[in-house]
Amino acid sequence: MATMRQARHEMLKAKWIEIIREHGKTGLAVRTWCELNQISAASYFYWSRVIRQDSLVKAGTMAVTGQVQFAEITSDVKGVPSNRTEICAVIRSHGNEIEIHNGADPITLESILRLIGRP
Repeated sequence: MATMRQARHEMLKAKWIEIIREHGKTGLAVRTWCELNQISAASYFYWSRVIRQDSLVKAGTMAVTGQVQFAEITSDVKGVPSNRTEICAVIRSHGNEIEIHNGADPITLESILRLIGRP
């Protein structure tokens, strides 16, 4: 059973996930964006770290328990039509499967390959 403190933490975390997503859409420096939106930069960095650490703990737990979780990776690359959804490749590595759709941008592909251990 979750304590009040845990419940409050999860509510604040959800709020900050949305705040961090909003910043990510702007392309502005964190401090500039925080100032424009009257948000404490220190709080932004604190919650960014908490969210990242929680995600790493969850990922580590899933690695140990063998749980599977799917994550959608999106890209807002200008000039690449987003309606091209056919799968053009499937990468299988270390028990993971990654579907690459037509129109995926090279930077995302490079990041994925780096994460799975391919040069």
